[in-house]
Parts: sequence; C-alpha cells; structure tokens
Amino acid sequence: MRKLLPMVAVLAVLWVAPSTANPYLSTPAGAIDLFGDTMGLNELIYDVQPGLLSVYVVHTGKPIGGAAACQFSAPKPACFTGIYLSDSNPFPVTIGTSQTGVSIGYGSCRQYPVHVQTITFFSQGTTGDCCLYPVLPDPNEPGGQVVVVDCNQQLVPVTGGATVVNLTHRACWTVSAEETSWGKVKSLYTE
Repeated sequence: MRKLLPMVAVLAVLWVAPSTANPYLSTPAGAIDLFGDTMGLNELIYDVQPGLLSVYVVHTGKPIGGAAACQFSAPKPACFTGIYLSDSNPFPVTIGTSQTGVSIGYGSCRQYPVHVQTITFFSQGTTGDCCLYPVLPDPNEPGGQVVVVDCNQQLVPVTGGATVVNLTHRACWTVSAEETSWGKVKSLYTE
C-alpha cells in the first residue's frame, strides 16, 4: 500500500478536470514539438544513412511558463522510412507510447524547455525530401487535442508542433494549414 500511494498521487496530476475559463488565456502553456536535440534548438531531422536515429519530443514555451505533464502522440508518418524501435522517457511516470498515445508526468512544475521523450528509430537513409512529422493528439484524449497540465494544475490544450525530415530546400516549410485537410494529414500515417 505504501508503494502505491506515490503512484496514485502522481497519476492524479495527470488527470485534472478542465477549467471553465478560457484555457488559452489562463497560462502560457507552450507547445509539444519534435526536434533533433533535447533543448529544442535543432528543428530538423535527417534520415541520410542507415543507423539509429533519435527524435526528441520537447515541451517548449515562453520563458515564464511551465508545466507538470503532457499528453500527445507522434506516430511515424508513412513518408518516413525509419523503423520505430522504442521510446525512452526521462520521467518515470509514463503511460503509453509515442506511436499510440502517451501521457507523461514530469514529477513537478518544470520550466521550458522540457525534454519529455526520445523516440528511437532504425534509419534506413531512404526517406524522401520534405517528410512532415507532426505531433498529434493522443487518440484516447476525449477532447481530441494535445494537452498539458500547467503549473496551476489546469488541463490546457496546446499546439502540437511538427518537424521536417530531410529538409533540402525552403519549399518544405511553405505549406500552410489552409492548404491541407484532415484527410490529407491522416494519409501521412500508416495503418
């Protein structure tokens, strides 16, 4: 029983009833995004030779903000030819996987940037140019959004960012959200 109490306390942080106030005004909750480094500085991923390839999930935001947990998914897009191997998590309270939906408790309020997960692939070096790899909502999240628990223990929807695998020219970044549809986004992923 004594071992179970800390786990229950941490899991309680992962589920917080949504606030009735506008969540976008209550906190600078940041974004969950993919990077080539743990600090969220390298926005690009390159699949140019066979071997292990790490994609880092980083919770980014305004310097004054912070968070205690997040929930998202980052399934491998069909355009990325790497083979998913595993997730590694710097925080011990993690439920799920990046490929099917994951909730991660940080253990305390953390200031941005927060490295929340490393997704490891076996790279084949064969991914084409401009492969968009976005962060999506956890399919199990009832609101259909990427969410975080902020430092005020409020469940807040945030932006799910994206990276480009094998950016070879600026044209990769010029596709706007208005030029696509949910069907096109879903077609990026294998069943």
